[in-house]
Amino acid sequence: MPATEDNNNNDLAQNHYHEWVKGSAVDPALVALNVRSLSGSQVYEYLLYALPQSARRNDGRLREGNLRRYAHINSAWWASGLDPHNDWLPMDWGRMKPDNPRLEWDKETQQQTQKSIKYESPPETPNRVTYLRVPLHIWKLVSLRYDVPMPELITITESGEAIGFWAWVMAHPEIPVFLTEGEKKAGCLLSLGYVAIALPGIWNGRVGKEDFERLHPDLVPMAQDGRKFIILFDYETKPKTQWQVFQATRRTGNTIVDNNCECVVALLPGPEKGIDDWVVALGSKAEKAVATMIADALTLSEYQKRFFFKQPRGLKKYKPNITVNTRYLSQVIHTLPKSGVVCLASDMGTGKTELLAILRKENPELSFLNNGHRVNLLKNLSDRLQTAMYSAISCGDWSKAKALSITVDSLYKMANDLQAYDILFIDEACQYVAHLLKSKTCKEHRGAILEVLEYLVYNAKLVVLADAHLDDLTIDFFIKMRPEGEKPYIIKNEYRSGGRQVHWYEGPNSSAIVAMFHAQLMLGQKLMLVSDSKRFIKKLERALNGLEPLLDDDTPESESDRQIKVWAIHSDNSGSEENVIFIREINVAIKDIDALLTTPSLGTGVDISTYHFDAVFGVFHAVSQSATECAQQLWRYRHNVALHVWVAPRPPFGYAETNARYIKEKILQKNEMTAFLIRIDKETGKRGAEKDWALDTSCQIEAQRNWSINNLRSDLRSLLEEMGNTIVPAGDGVDDGAQKWMKAAGVAIDEEHYRKVANAKDIDRRTYTARQHQDYLKPEEALECEKFRIQDTYGMSVTPELVEQDDGGRLIKKIVALEAILAAPGEAITDDQGREFVTP
Repeated sequence: MPATEDNNNNDLAQNHYHEWVKGSAVDPALVALNVRSLSGSQVYEYLLYALPQSARRNDGRLREGNLRRYAHINSAWWASGLDPHNDWLPMDWGRMKPDNPRLEWDKETQQQTQKSIKYESPPETPNRVTYLRVPLHIWKLVSLRYDVPMPELITITESGEAIGFWAWVMAHPEIPVFLTEGEKKAGCLLSLGYVAIALPGIWNGRVGKEDFERLHPDLVPMAQDGRKFIILFDYETKPKTQWQVFQATRRTGNTIVDNNCECVVALLPGPEKGIDDWVVALGSKAEKAVATMIADALTLSEYQKRFFFKQPRGLKKYKPNITVNTRYLSQVIHTLPKSGVVCLASDMGTGKTELLAILRKENPELSFLNNGHRVNLLKNLSDRLQTAMYSAISCGDWSKAKALSITVDSLYKMANDLQAYDILFIDEACQYVAHLLKSKTCKEHRGAILEVLEYLVYNAKLVVLADAHLDDLTIDFFIKMRPEGEKPYIIKNEYRSGGRQVHWYEGPNSSAIVAMFHAQLMLGQKLMLVSDSKRFIKKLERALNGLEPLLDDDTPESESDRQIKVWAIHSDNSGSEENVIFIREINVAIKDIDALLTTPSLGTGVDISTYHFDAVFGVFHAVSQSATECAQQLWRYRHNVALHVWVAPRPPFGYAETNARYIKEKILQKNEMTAFLIRIDKETGKRGAEKDWALDTSCQIEAQRNWSINNLRSDLRSLLEEMGNTIVPAGDGVDDGAQKWMKAAGVAIDEEHYRKVANAKDIDRRTYTARQHQDYLKPEEALECEKFRIQDTYGMSVTPELVEQDDGGRLIKKIVALEAILAAPGEAITDDQGREFVTP
């Protein structure tokens, strides 16, 4: 991140310095070289330098028309750069941003509009582009980023400019060049070590009319054969502006390609408008996020496809065979095909599972396999579908069960005793495929799991896929495992289980919704809260159970009478005996509690049909769940009660890749092929995979999921509206009291964890290794494993202080990374997983 020390530039007003350095993350030295503040007559000297003599009176004074036109500019900043057509000498042309902008003039109505003109360009002269001057340390950043050596002798001016930077870039076409709208955005990218040229507007990278346009003359010096240009314009939400940006990007890109250069398009995830706004919002995470976003850039053809075919949701490619509109599927669907792939695309709570339960009762002689991605989902379905639960019988007896429920994670264990089933049922099919292809729990055996699944799908007489948000990608995945030429039979239910009021919180953090949750609990409301964050749920549980109340409570009841009964379910406790019973009997169990706090560990397939809760709260941090998965959580409670929802404005890690092609290339380059055997095409030499269809699906799922996570706030809101709900804005405020309350809970949890790990019983390596393959560990077993890992990693006794420093294994990763930097070339180092690598 660029430095932000106090303004030492006498030519720049404090407000202008703050706008550039603090507001746009531009390096102060870069600002000092390119920006100055103007006032009084200086405004006219800089802005109107190109006016012809006829624009002045005989005494040299400007005519009244121009004086009136710019009379509003009392003070402004001015930015200008170097001239590519004049040996990189300073250019007279630049752009000005007045502190008090004028309003736009509507030629049709002959009146001023309410839209301000933020920037002024010199009149009576063509628009130029801006090549900013750079200091030596920025040049070094660029050199290091692209591994291109700098000249041995570089002249530094008194002002700090490193002479020759742009000539050096011009001489090295292997260095990519960014085109962005505005000097501050170019300055922000340069400050991070990316070469960026500022366009005065999105249309100013090209000149001429569409059929005869060409690259702007100022960009031609950089357009050597093979140079990559990266277009990075603003994030826009208005359809009209989006169309303008698309057209400008497409046409500018075409002129770049016409010059034998490569052009790609990088897309900001939003909600911040410009790259500089995004970098400021991300803070210390900006460096990594920007690099990921740039690597994720689209080719021009990919960009055009994405613009016209927005992120898919639901069925587009496949047309339904039957379309119904019913509250419960079983009311109108009385029979299913006897064979093939049947797809049930029907909203949450519309009886998809009930339809299969009826099928089971009517055909008890048919062998049945229920395959799912979460243990709790399977346990629930196992009871409803009358199947044996895989964990309740020995592995060798699975094939003897006429009807079996098993997790996808355990499918590989069936490899030695495979049999074909009459019916294969997969509920929540979209999440199932995502879990199979992307989850850590399937990683070790993914290849074997895919082999078994392919056999089961191919040989089943009937495959039934069910999902509220069933999409083309999921259907494609299963069709590719079926006999060639088979087509899916799709039943689509257009009934929407929406109709709820959604109170939508837009604050920068979750404190306002936490305060509302606590306030409603204190008023005696029964509440359910779902979240994608185990850490958040544990903090809220601790705050409600172990800290002073957030609000002053003057009610006369005794403390025991006013004790809130809270039940929390997350991955650390979902497998405990009491939670297994609670989930199995959830419609009865909830009657004794005031607040139910859950993560996705509660699982899809768990329906709370008993009326108990007065409202459902959702707090989503944009970490791991897409919009459809968040909606699934909110709809575990089926009754039409109000929803309160807060979504983080951006992922905590900054940005995740959304380009399936890039994701696939990265996997193949890294040889991360635990499930897909690598092959090399004998004609092209390109890397591929034996199960290319599965790899392609995996990459497309990751790209779609990442897009939703990057844009979760807007994507979930859009989905909830599509589902027929009403959005009620709840403001963008924060609650300082709730923020401190949750922070105190986090500190208390951490300190307790450090003590418990240090005091845990010692175990041996054999016990530790055996526990790594168990579905669930008791809290004390998890603590013992953590203690063993830390002791084994650092070779010293475990204290609370060491547990804190270890930071969940992050410390050893940093140590290994440092060792790799300091190690001599060819020296072997061992990572935190015990793997040996030789340093380059």
